[in-house]
Amino acid sequence: MTKTTKMERIQPTLKEELNWRAMAVREECQMAIQNDHDYTAADRKISEIATIAKAIKDFWHPLKQAARTSWTLQCESEKNMLSPVEKGLEALKMTMKRYRAERERLDRERQEAEHLLQVEAAEVTAFEMAEQGAPQEVIDAAEEMMTETPFQANPAQELRGRTSFKPDYIVTIKNIDQVDREYLLPSTMAHKKAIIANAKARAIKTGGKPIAGFTIIATESATVRTAK
Repeated sequence: MTKTTKMERIQPTLKEELNWRAMAVREECQMAIQNDHDYTAADRKISEIATIAKAIKDFWHPLKQAARTSWTLQCESEKNMLSPVEKGLEALKMTMKRYRAERERLDRERQEAEHLLQVEAAEVTAFEMAEQGAPQEVIDAAEEMMTETPFQANPAQELRGRTSFKPDYIVTIKNIDQVDREYLLPSTMAHKKAIIANAKARAIKTGGKPIAGFTIIATESATVRTAK
């Protein structure tokens, strides 16, 4: 009876076999095409490689699907755990905002009341100066200061802590036709790619006709059928 060696018993896994084939593809693609026969051989090789690519995708698909399902479930669990925390934080922030607004309102009202008292005191002073026979220009100057000095509230003393607030704004589009062009320019790579993809779809539909603002270069894209 022939003994089976350890090397004979170990068979490569599908993953190892696919990885070996994938590593060999780069060298196999180094082909020179000088005639129709070479072109046919290259076409056959592309079909074979497409089959390998499909096998690799088929191998990883269920694994990625399982990982995606697990990731989705974990994200949902994280969301459920964070939900009461985020709601609590938002509620407390709103309470702090309301307090800040009320504090600023009361401080402004206090400053307005103090300003009115100063105006009233100045009026009394002007009246007393008139009774005491002060020069008219002095009295006029005092009255002018009362009427021409507008009230201007000083900023309230800033509340200090680990939580800081800064001005923020909620912006929505009311009429896209009135939006200035500078706001429609692509500001992110994703936005730029979306614009290019839209123009490319139109170029394919029109056979590469010029589109203002775009450079269109005619080329070819290959569609490969896997080997049977």
